[in-house]
Formats: sequence, C-alpha cells, structure tokens
Amino acid sequence: MKFSFKSLLKERLFYILNLSTIVVSIIVGIILAFAKSGSTQVVIFNFYILFFVCCLMFVFILRMIQFFFNKNFEDKTTYIVLTNQVSRTKFFIAQYLLIIIICVTNILISFLIINLFYATFTLFKYDIFILRMTSMYVLYCLLATFFLINFITFLIFMFTLQTTTIICTLLLALSFIANIPMSFIKANEKSYNIQFENGQIFKLNDIYDAYTLNNNISKGNLKYPDLSKYVYDYFITNKMTQDDFSSSKNINLRTKMWSDLGLINTAPVVFTETNLKLFSKPLRDKTVPESWQKGDEFNIQLTLNNTFISESALDTLIAKTTNQKILKILKDFRNFSNDIKIYFKNNLQYEKYDLFYDFLFLDSGIDISYLEKLNPSAQEIEQQWIKYALKKQDVKSFYEYAILGQNSDGFRFSNANNLVKDQLNFNLMYTARIIEQYFIKYSSNYIIMSSTPVAKSSADWNSYTKGRKNMRFLSYFNLYSGLWMVYTGNLGFYYDDIWFSPSSDSKIYLEDQKNLFLGYPEYDLKISSTNMIEKDTTANYVKPWYYLAILFSISLISFLIALYKFRKFDF
Repeated sequence: MKFSFKSLLKERLFYILNLSTIVVSIIVGIILAFAKSGSTQVVIFNFYILFFVCCLMFVFILRMIQFFFNKNFEDKTTYIVLTNQVSRTKFFIAQYLLIIIICVTNILISFLIINLFYATFTLFKYDIFILRMTSMYVLYCLLATFFLINFITFLIFMFTLQTTTIICTLLLALSFIANIPMSFIKANEKSYNIQFENGQIFKLNDIYDAYTLNNNISKGNLKYPDLSKYVYDYFITNKMTQDDFSSSKNINLRTKMWSDLGLINTAPVVFTETNLKLFSKPLRDKTVPESWQKGDEFNIQLTLNNTFISESALDTLIAKTTNQKILKILKDFRNFSNDIKIYFKNNLQYEKYDLFYDFLFLDSGIDISYLEKLNPSAQEIEQQWIKYALKKQDVKSFYEYAILGQNSDGFRFSNANNLVKDQLNFNLMYTARIIEQYFIKYSSNYIIMSSTPVAKSSADWNSYTKGRKNMRFLSYFNLYSGLWMVYTGNLGFYYDDIWFSPSSDSKIYLEDQKNLFLGYPEYDLKISSTNMIEKDTTANYVKPWYYLAILFSISLISFLIALYKFRKFDF
C-alpha cells in the first residue's frame, strides 16, 4: 500500500482532484451558512452531492483504477512488484483497499470542511439539521463509492481501457437522467381527473396532496407539528367537510376545539364606544328609526360571546399550563400568530377581515347590544326611537366600512376606527381562522377520498394505473435512482419550512425541496378490494433496501471476477 501510494503521488491529476474537493467543500460550507432558509440549504446541498458523487468522485475513482490496473500494467510496475514474490491476491487487495481509503479520506475531509466553515460563518449558531444532512451525505457517499469502485474495477478487467471509459461516460450521463422518467410521468399526471363513485371528481395532484399531507401530519413532518395535528385530527374525527364547514353545528364544534385549549373567553365581553357619527343607515330595514339622519351621534354597546383571549392572556396561559401536550399546541399557536403578523406587517385584520364572521357571536337584545342616540328629539322620545337592537348584519356593515371603506346598505360611522380596529381586532381569532382555512380543504378531501370508492372505469384512472405499472417495472432496473432513494428517503426534507403559503387560503408546497435529478420514494395509489384508496397508500413504493441488496450482490460478484482476472492476468 505504501509503495502504491508513493507511485500515485507522482500523478498531477491526483492533486487537482483532491484540491477540487477541498475548494468545493469550502464554497458549499460558506453558501450553506448564508442560505436564508433550511429548504434552500437542502436544495443547494442536493446539487452539491450530485456534483460530488457523479463528477468528482466518479472521475477520481475511474482515474485511480486506471492508474493501478492499467497504467501500472503497461509500464511493468506491477510486473516488477510481483516478480519480488509478492502474492497477487495480497497486492490486488492492497491496491483495492488503498483506493477505498483515499475515497473515504476525501469524503471525511469534505464533511469536516463543510461543517467547519458553516459553523464559522454562522458564528457557531449551529443548526443540527446541517449535521444530520452532512452525516447522511457521508453514509451515501461511502455506499456509492464502494459500489463504483467494485463495478469500475470489474470493467477495467473485462474490457479495454477505451471501452471502459465509454461505459463510464454512459454511467455518468445516466446518473443525471435516472429520475427523468418519473418526472415525465408526474408532469403528465397533472392533467388527470379521478372520478369517485359518488360523482365527485378530483385532480390526481389533489389526491396525492391530501394523502401526503396526512402522512406528514401523522409523523410531525411540517412546521408547527403539534398545532397542525390537533386541528387536522379534530376535523377528521368530526368529519367536517368544506361544504358544511360554516354550518351551526360545525361552528359550535370549532369553537369547542379552541375553547378546549383555553383560547376562548368563557364569559360574554362587552364593548362600548361613545359619540359615533352616523354616515348612513340601512335603507331596507324598517326596524331602524326613520328620524335617524347622517351626522347624528350615538353610543354603542356590543356584547359578544366566545371571544378569543388577548395575546398577553395567551402568554399567561402558556406560563401556567402544565399539560405538556396542550402546552406544545399553545406554543405552536403563539409562534404561528407571531409569524403571520410579521408576514402581514401587523395588518392582519385588513388582510383577513372576512374570517371574522364565523366567530362573530353577537348576544342580541335591546339592552345587551344596541345603538343609543344622543340628544334625541321629543318626537323620538315619544316614539321610543332612542335605542335600536343591533343585528349581526349591522355589525358586519360598520366593521367592513371602517376597514375597507366599503359602501353597502347598512350602518356606517365616520369615526368608528377605535371600536373596530382596536376593540374588535382579535388577532388570535384571525390566527385560528387562518389555521382552519389552511387545513379544511385537505382534511375534507381526505375524508371523501378515503371513504368513497374510485370509479376505476374512468379513462384517466386507467391511464394513471398503466403509466404507474410501467414505471414500477422500470424502477426495478433503475438502480441509480434506487440508490439515490437511500439518501433522499433517509434525509427527507427540512420540515420546518414545509408550510402553507401565507398569501393563499390553503396551499402547501410539499415537494419544493425535491431535486429533479435525484430519485425519491414515489408511492402509487393502493386500492382496496372495495375500490377505496388505502390509508397506508403512502408506503406503497419500492423500498430502498431492495436496491441496496441488488447493488451489494453486483459489487460482490464484480469484486470476485476482478480478483480472479487479476490472478490470471498474463504480465
């Protein structure tokens, strides 16, 4: 091994490849440190590992094998060594182990450099995910280089140098296109509409999103995992769907859901404001006193039930909560509330004003929630036109006018900003409603999809099953993509960045961190005997251990053939 290593040190390319590994690792470590999010780090690092394994290490291994088992044969270096009564088997294994040691050393040096520079440029504010990601990188690289060393060694003894180089070039190209067939299949599937036997039609992508999100939530693989699971499971358990989400029954259930966490005030809350100047009144509501005119002044009292607690009250609630499960949910809720306020620049009420109405529980009554005119005339006193019992629609009218300046047939006041934007600004209520809107689409879809048979006679369903069947058959032979699954399947994603787009009502990006060139576990929809999609359908894919078993078998056979050929080689 010492002799072989000294001879390798004379190769200029050996230094170039080692230096390239160091330089690229330094650059990647620095880039990871300045990446704005964990998802960006995953995307960057996946391109790096693709370049490192499929370019740097591939060329490195090919060049070393050519050097030891071709160049040294031609210049008689190997012959001279073997004539000094050195065992052929011993010499072969020595060079084989040397190649492995050099590759392992490069991989470990790369690992250390990336982590060192990342830690340095983040001032040692180390994200443990980086360690997990680079550790998976080391394990994958060790496996990949081991398989490559055995296979390329086999090729060099079975074919000429030119043929081996051509085959390796094709392998290198294959490593970048191994996942392209699945990408084409998924791109084609975007147009598929799957019909269920109850007549409902869903986009195939929506079916995958519903089941993938269900799996992510059950495993806690998304941001705010405890809050997400609490809300999502509550919707599933109570079989809430989008069509009846705002029914009285479901509004009561949703109120109870938040009340069970302590986020709802148990007692009615009274809101008052004085000297409100009337801008307009309802024209079609005959119960409104006829004498009330623009410019009249009023006092108002609103009594609301089931209002959300304040943010300071939430902090107090968190501090005194001892139940660890509820505590985690409350902390997630507070963190999400803070994040969503930052995103909307503390203008949450304006952006999400329409989410108020499901949780507007007005306690009606002439002495409970009312308008009271100031300085009434004698006629108004006589006609008892001093007070007016407010309705829910009245509150919606002056609420929307104060926020949006919206002209509608209803009460509008020119100076109700304090009442609406301060007193009726329930930030935690908006937070809760946003969370509800995020999940109801996916939980509703999942309830329908998991309890309704698929119409297997539809054309798109047949096209889907045919395409997936062909892809499944091809996947058994696509060892490159299968090997990548060992890395991607065990690494997963940066789950703290898997969350809904704040600007949308309900859109979550579950696969944004995927790399086009890497293979990922892709499940097929699994249908039961009753034609319903199985709940464990997300586990219906070819497992990575299958590919590992095949590759280890090929590697062992390749090694034994190469050893046999070396022992029989005529120098």
